[in-house]
Amino acid sequence: MTNELYGLVLAGGGTRGSYQLGVWKALKELDVEIGAVTGTSIGALNGSFIALDAYDEAYDLWYNMRPSSVIKGNELVIEKISNRKIDIKSFNSIVKYMSNVLEEGGLNIDPLRELLKEKVNEEKLRNSEIDFGIVTVSLSDMKPVEVFIDEIPEGKLHDYLLASSNLPVFKSEKIDGKKYIDGAFHDNLPLKLMSSKGYKKIIAVDLGALGLKRNVKKDDLEITYITPSEPLGRTLEFNRETSRRNIEMGYYDTLKIFKNLAGKKYYITHLPKEDDVLNKLLSLPESLIMKLGKLFGIEGIPHRRMLFEKILPKVGEMLGSCYNDDYSTMILNLYEFVAEKLNIDRYAIYDYDTFEKLVTSKLKDYSTKDIALHRLPKILKQTNLYKWSLKDELLTHVLKEIS
Repeated sequence: MTNELYGLVLAGGGTRGSYQLGVWKALKELDVEIGAVTGTSIGALNGSFIALDAYDEAYDLWYNMRPSSVIKGNELVIEKISNRKIDIKSFNSIVKYMSNVLEEGGLNIDPLRELLKEKVNEEKLRNSEIDFGIVTVSLSDMKPVEVFIDEIPEGKLHDYLLASSNLPVFKSEKIDGKKYIDGAFHDNLPLKLMSSKGYKKIIAVDLGALGLKRNVKKDDLEITYITPSEPLGRTLEFNRETSRRNIEMGYYDTLKIFKNLAGKKYYITHLPKEDDVLNKLLSLPESLIMKLGKLFGIEGIPHRRMLFEKILPKVGEMLGSCYNDDYSTMILNLYEFVAEKLNIDRYAIYDYDTFEKLVTSKLKDYSTKDIALHRLPKILKQTNLYKWSLKDELLTHVLKEIS
C-alpha cells in the first residue's frame, strides 16, 4: 500500500445504493486510486463490483433496476408495495403475496443470489489488486463478522455478500448452518475495518440510512465524507427514475467535494469575491431597499441598516444559510432557491456568471404573485407565519428586484 491510495468505505442503505455508483463514476474520472474497499449491505455488493473494476456491469444493473433483479415473485405486486402504490385493483394480489412471504419467513432473494453468482467472479475478486472487506452479523454466535476477502472461506464469497445485505424482511441467510443478518446491525459505515488495514486517506460514502456506526480514532486519519445533497428515497424503492437520479446526484456531489464547487443544491464554479457582492448590494437604490423593507414589515430605519441588519438576515434565515456564510454564499443560495422554482436543471456544473444570467433571464418571464404584499397589515408582515407561508413568493420577489 502506498500513501497515494485511498480506502473507500461504503455504507448500507438498500436501493439508495445507486448513489454510490455515481460516486464511483466521479472518482474514476478524477483518477482517484482505490487500494481497498469495505462495505456493509448494499455497500458490500457495490464494493465487490468496484474491486472487480466492473463499472459497466454495475451501471447496467442499477440503471435498469427492477424488483425481479432482487426479489422473487410477481413483479407488479412487488413494485406496488415498494413504491407504496396500493390500489383497490391490486389489493387482493398484495394480500396474497404478503401472506406467502410470511409463510416462507421473509422475502425470497434468490434472484439476487443468481445475479451475484453471474456477475461477481470469486476467483477474479480474490486476485484483484483492490482489497475487499465486508461486515455482517452472526445471529447464531451473537457477534459481528468483519472480514477481508482473504478471511472468507473459498467458495463462500456470495454467501457472505448476501449475509451482509440480509435485511430483516428477507429470508434469513445461513452459512454452514449459522444464521446471519445485515451488517448495519453492527457497523453500517465500516471505517474501523478499513483503518485496521492501515489506510489513512479514506473516502466514506454515507447513504443516510438507519444503522449503527462504530467509532474510529480519527486523529491520524484523513476522511473525506460524501453524503447526499438530497434525500435518496426509501430503503427498498424499486423505481428506475429514482435510481437514475441518485446516480447523477452521487456523481455531482463527489465532483463538488473534490473540485471544491460552491452551492447547496447546484454545482457552481468561480464564486465572486465577497467584496464584489458587497459593492453590488451597496449600489442598490434607496427606494428599492425601502420597497423591500415594506415587504417584511420593516420601516423607520436608514436604508443601508435596513438592508444589512434586517432584510438580508431574514432572507438568510429563510434560505437556511449558515451563520458563517458570507454574502457571496448567501446570494448564491438565493439564486439556487429561485433556480429550483424555475426548474433549472441542477445536474450540471455552472460558472457563477452563467448561472446568474440563466436564472435572471428565466426570472424575467416568471410571474410572481404580487401577493398584495403592500396591502397586508404591517403587524402581519412581521410575523414568522407570514414569512414562511409566503416564502417562495417573498424570496423570488427579492431576487427579481435586486438582480
